[in-house]
Order: sequence, then C-alpha cells, then structure tokens
Amino acid sequence: MHIDTNKNIELNQVWDLIISRLGNDGDNVCPNSSSFYQTQDGIECSLRKRNGDLIYICYRENNRSSGYRWTIKKI
Repeated sequence: MHIDTNKNIELNQVWDLIISRLGNDGDNVCPNSSSFYQTQDGIECSLRKRNGDLIYICYRENNRSSGYRWTIKKI
C-alpha cells in the first residue's frame, strides 16, 4: 500500500492518511503504542495494537513529483 504526499505535510496529517488508507484495519491500530521515528534512511513508523503487537511498518521515500511516497507493509 502507498500514500503520496507533498514535502510540507505534518506527521499528524500523515497519520490520518495512513489510518484512513487502512480502512477497517485502522480500527486495530492504537495511537498510544504506535510511533514515528528517525532512521538513517528517513522517517519510519510502527503501527501497533493496544497490547503492543506490531501490525504494520511504514517508511517514507522521495517520489518523482518532489514529494514523498509512504509505503505501508503489513507484518
């Protein structure tokens, strides 16, 4: 799954886009146990259930239209 965004987007807006893109699976994601974090390659996020189980990994890459492409991978 992918989401394309512009470079000026705030992380809270990215969060909303990711959760809406997940559809019904977004109901299983707990914002209190999920997080965005900085890596050598850029920004990533882990989406977790309430009990802390990891269910999705998201990472950001530059896209061709001078923005970002967020990739969402189910674990």
